[in-house]
Amino acid sequence: MDRLTPALLAATTLAIYLRTLAYDVLPGDPGEFQFAAWRLGLTHPTGYPLYMLLGGLWQRGLALLGVNPAAALNALSAVFAVLAVLALYALMRRAPLANLTQSRAVAVFTALLLAANHTFWSQALIAEVYTLHALLLLGLLLTLDNLTRGDSSGSAVTRPLTGVALIAGLSLTHHAMTLLAAPAVLLYLWATRYPWRTITARGWLALVAAFTLPLLLYAYIPLRSGPQASPWLHQRLGEGTLSLYHNDWSSFLNFITGRSISVGFYSVEQAWANIPQAALLWHAHFGWAGLTLMALGLYFVARHNRPLLLLTVALAVTQQVFNLFYAIGDILVYYIPLYVTGALWAGYGAAALVDGAWLAARLRRPQIAASFSALIAILLFLLPLSALSSGSSRLDLSADRTARATWEEILAAAPADNAILISNDRDEIVPLFYFQYVEGRAPGLTGLHPLMAPDERFSDIGATIDTALSEGRGQPVYLIKEMPGLEIKYRLQPDAPPLVRVLGPVEATPMYPVNQPLGGLTLTGYDWEPLAEGVRVRLYWRVDERLHQDYTGTVQLLAADEHMIAQDDRPSGGAYYPASLWKPGEQLIDERLLNLDAGLPAEGLTLLVGMYAGPQLEHLAPPLRIAIPATQ
Repeated sequence: MDRLTPALLAATTLAIYLRTLAYDVLPGDPGEFQFAAWRLGLTHPTGYPLYMLLGGLWQRGLALLGVNPAAALNALSAVFAVLAVLALYALMRRAPLANLTQSRAVAVFTALLLAANHTFWSQALIAEVYTLHALLLLGLLLTLDNLTRGDSSGSAVTRPLTGVALIAGLSLTHHAMTLLAAPAVLLYLWATRYPWRTITARGWLALVAAFTLPLLLYAYIPLRSGPQASPWLHQRLGEGTLSLYHNDWSSFLNFITGRSISVGFYSVEQAWANIPQAALLWHAHFGWAGLTLMALGLYFVARHNRPLLLLTVALAVTQQVFNLFYAIGDILVYYIPLYVTGALWAGYGAAALVDGAWLAARLRRPQIAASFSALIAILLFLLPLSALSSGSSRLDLSADRTARATWEEILAAAPADNAILISNDRDEIVPLFYFQYVEGRAPGLTGLHPLMAPDERFSDIGATIDTALSEGRGQPVYLIKEMPGLEIKYRLQPDAPPLVRVLGPVEATPMYPVNQPLGGLTLTGYDWEPLAEGVRVRLYWRVDERLHQDYTGTVQLLAADEHMIAQDDRPSGGAYYPASLWKPGEQLIDERLLNLDAGLPAEGLTLLVGMYAGPQLEHLAPPLRIAIPATQ
């Protein structure tokens, strides 16, 4: 039995992954998995119960060996990736090659092609769900292939199909993307003329049980959603608790179906516009050589295994179409199932090239044919080896301690024990919970970010700060970094870096009333403060209607002859609170500094105030003209 080759393949791949592995807490989803799995708690929808259970047990086991939970869960992704690589090796060993050496070489080539795929590799280095999904997908392909390799009588009909049902059920407890494989599986069963009529009632019962019993793992969600297991979903907010999951049937169904998160789909026109990006990704991961191998492999599979052709093509088409329409920020990782099928096709293309039988038949010289096949095999290996070489430096996360360094600095700034810490970016807040619920530090802090719950209280950074101020009931509110632009709405006070204290809304009492409308805004007044270098102007705005795009505010100072002597054009609200986020009823203060080369004229001054957007400089409304009295 061939054991040495896969053992060497596994050891080599694992060594590469562990060499480039992230060994500390991470931001974003990986950081969330790191602390959620440690407590066997709840993560974001759809919950990933299989991954949470396996991850938590794995973390606890490695903790006995002194491995920190963050590094342990990152390493589990590497283990799943190696197992997926071995599964692809096993699948390619079934390719129709008579020569054992050629068969092993092609299988190793195919496995390395997946192992060296940079997107797949990147997910093997962090606590993420995608390498386990790839492993389960390949397990599904292997069990489906078993359907055509046994006899078709008695229990032998049901047994391999039971394996398919079990893998499918387990996959659905891990990632909903498994549903995309359903049309391909049904097409494969039709193409293989599977003898459904010979399955007994007992066999059908076994199939249903194999598929549905793994789905009971979803009971993990209501069982582990409480404040003891998942305290980050039940944080203190003022005199109450901010509960992000309610243990009822409606919440459960919305959670496991992903309806409780704000992800949508593109229109047909937008999806069509995403095709060039898809083509670019395929080329970036396989190159012209790999794409050519894939085309040759599809031809080879069409001749030797048409059910496998239907299965893999249907898988790829369904996944690719979904990717074109799915409007999510991390769409790149959704291409991993496509790269699995692409590697498989390229492997069959390699099999077609190294199979020297056709050349031997033509030349009638088996030795020359064997030498030629060996040369092709050596050249083919340059493809994954080149990717491995470039990825070892590009993807190396072994020295990444960014999240820990950031939060060590924040905690060293000593915010109040009961403070609310806010970021505009969920990824930045996530490591706080690892520090709290894995390392036991700063347990009294509350961490908030936009979109943490699907309601208006957290619709954007402004709404999130408003919620903290109104519902926090005296809890000190801090920004965990400077966010230029928020001073248009809030009184901000720099604290120990990098913290910025939010004292409350701006005090909207202008020195000089105006009360003139500008589009959906009203300029209620302004302040005028002469300085040595010019004049500081504060514009007091009231928002009357929602603006649907961001605007650049322009403030111009005109002399008596209408000559412009100073100007300040900047996006109103900056990057963090642009005009598209402003809400009716808000009071805003937009401060501008008008620098003057010469002194300030004593009279005849006019202040021109407006807003415009886009390259065409489209104005929100005709600019306001404000005559500045000479006494100012």
